[in-house]
Amino acid sequence: MFESIAGNEPIKAYLTKALRENQLPQTLLFGGMDGIGKNLFAKAIAERLLGSDRSPDLHFLAPEGKSGLYAIDTLREMIDKEHSAPFEAPGKVFILADAQRMQPASANALLKTLEEPTPDTTFILLTSAAHELLPTILSRCVSLSFQPLEEEAIAALLTAKGHPTRFAKLAHGSAGRAFELAECPELEDQRKILFEILGERPPYYVISSQLEKLEEGIEEQKEEDPVKASRRAEYLFIYILMWHRDQHLRKLEARPELLFFPEEPVAKNFLNLRVIEKSVEEARLAYQRNIKLSVCIKSAINI
Repeated sequence: MFESIAGNEPIKAYLTKALRENQLPQTLLFGGMDGIGKNLFAKAIAERLLGSDRSPDLHFLAPEGKSGLYAIDTLREMIDKEHSAPFEAPGKVFILADAQRMQPASANALLKTLEEPTPDTTFILLTSAAHELLPTILSRCVSLSFQPLEEEAIAALLTAKGHPTRFAKLAHGSAGRAFELAECPELEDQRKILFEILGERPPYYVISSQLEKLEEGIEEQKEEDPVKASRRAEYLFIYILMWHRDQHLRKLEARPELLFFPEEPVAKNFLNLRVIEKSVEEARLAYQRNIKLSVCIKSAINI
């Protein structure tokens, strides 16, 4: 059932046994970074329970609108469907992506339903930030923690799709991130702009102009998909950490294969790793509080 999905063998074994013995919990929470197969596992479970992953009794929900949050009306509509009879399958499956993007009022509306679902219903909540969910939601779920994938496994997936394997090293265990990097050239353009700033430290007005260009591209994405835009911004913060790590390894004369970006030139100035980690974390939190991305990046790199 899960044979074609890479990684997380212990979870495969647990879910396979639970399904075989008809002991699958009705409310599951799949936690772990984006792009490591949580959605694939959820769809495989739905196919097993419903007979098809295209069944009308499979309901997939995601945050919506410019806010990138769950609307309470959407969740109330889901609750109504949960109480209705299945269309054709033995039961119903609801998959909620990015479950952490529920505001407290929306999450609270779900509590009773998650605690006492109808006998033919299964809920699968997916999240990359379980700590952001209400404790009352967490307490009603059986939580499974998905682990990042091995670099070799991601490289094999990239090869199967005809992509360069170099993106596996940049993916930090996320096959989804590796494919996005391989298939979206604009992400490489954004990385190059950021690395020029980090390596060359041009005049302040040039830095401001370049960062505004980066911000503009991500803001345009935000109009279409706020969740994806947030992920694209996260890539920039990750790149800052990667670049500094590489510079410190170069200083230690590390082998090129240990570097994320061996083609990048040696920089004269770079920050202590502890300092940059703290700065980047503070900048991430500021961005989550709706501070302008360009301001957050300047703060992260101490400009």
